[in-house]
Amino acid sequence: MRRKICYTAIQIIMAAVLVCACSAEGKAPESEAAAFKQAGTQTEAAAAQSDTETEEAQTETSGTNEAPTIAPDLNRNGIAEEVRLSDIDDGQGIRLEIWENGERIDVETGYFAHTGWASIFLCTLDGEDYLLRYHPNMYQGVCSYSYNLSTLADGGETTVRRNSVAFDINFGAPIHNGFDAGAIAAFMDEINDLLAHSVPMLNTDGDLLGTFEKEGRLYDSLWWLDSAEPVFVRDESQSLEENLKAFEAAMTANQEAAVPEAVDGLPVTEPLEMAFLSGVGAWRTALILNPDGSFTGDFSDYDATTVYVCRFHGRFGKVEKLTEASWLLTLEELVLDTGHSVGETWDEPDGDAIFHYISSEPYGFDDAEGALKPGAQFILYSPDATGHIPGTELYGAAEFQSWMHRHHEFNSAEDVLGTWGLQNMAAGQGFFGDAAE
Repeated sequence: MRRKICYTAIQIIMAAVLVCACSAEGKAPESEAAAFKQAGTQTEAAAAQSDTETEEAQTETSGTNEAPTIAPDLNRNGIAEEVRLSDIDDGQGIRLEIWENGERIDVETGYFAHTGWASIFLCTLDGEDYLLRYHPNMYQGVCSYSYNLSTLADGGETTVRRNSVAFDINFGAPIHNGFDAGAIAAFMDEINDLLAHSVPMLNTDGDLLGTFEKEGRLYDSLWWLDSAEPVFVRDESQSLEENLKAFEAAMTANQEAAVPEAVDGLPVTEPLEMAFLSGVGAWRTALILNPDGSFTGDFSDYDATTVYVCRFHGRFGKVEKLTEASWLLTLEELVLDTGHSVGETWDEPDGDAIFHYISSEPYGFDDAEGALKPGAQFILYSPDATGHIPGTELYGAAEFQSWMHRHHEFNSAEDVLGTWGLQNMAAGQGFFGDAAE
């Protein structure tokens, strides 16, 4: 099946810096905030707090992998634990280990490459210790911020609180998944309150390190709000939510809206054979897209002798050119040809087996409400489509990229899609041809 601490001016030095400083190459981690200093530079932040429920703690760094001098009780048994840090993979990352009485009870890792960033803190609330994992992820302007607060009690990890918020800052782009200033500000208030009661254990997130250095404390002020000057300049006299709303308005007004150019038909002369699949499991939707805009599709999903099926056909009407390598298509017709109503079941023999069939939606041509209606939009990409900078065809299409049969990142103009692709704009789902080797 498809599834798709009471301080008075205590000094805090980021634990991640410790390994950066002794890395052989001393290179900065990859980052969407390229203006930040090399992560190997030691950064220091002073914090003054009056929370009498938290015990004084301090982390230190030197030219060696010296562990933070903290003694948490994450498993709630009254015995102080030992925190150890070490290099991994020739200095490309850090391993955090938590030990008690000679037994390792937890291990975490973080890498300096963007895809391996990790930010883990010791958070103390009402005299109790917690692991706080914070993930402020951004890829091509698409943001997924989340945190998880947990304990190691009762022999395992238990989550006691979590939250997340998703948005993107690709204002004016064909692919924009929303920006709720109120929801973002509420989430940031929540995580910053937790960070105010925390000390760092492991942090390889270059953007977050730069933000903490700028702020002089463990506080995430959203680095990208300062990345668009002079189009937008943060107003320190306003609240975070007010600045977020002003950022959205300024960036939206600054975008040069794409003007689709009407064309006679699709940019192909032969039928395109494409497929929507995950690469795992026994499901796929095969699609044949014809030069005149008509198409046929066949979805099947095998779970032993239970089979979900849908056959369909339809047509794209209006075709508009967006860029040299992308076209906007508008769905004109979609007809299900399965012969059974969606949800209807029937049995058919096949040799010694009896197969149980279930009529399904046209997976890939549907959204949360079912089969797409006329007017739904798709984008067709040629093999030359790229996505390395804002304004290129695939920049910000994170969900679509995740369905690529041979996934790769778009880091330069030389990184192209390599095959025809069709994106369902309502759901982000993607059909692809056979990618070039």
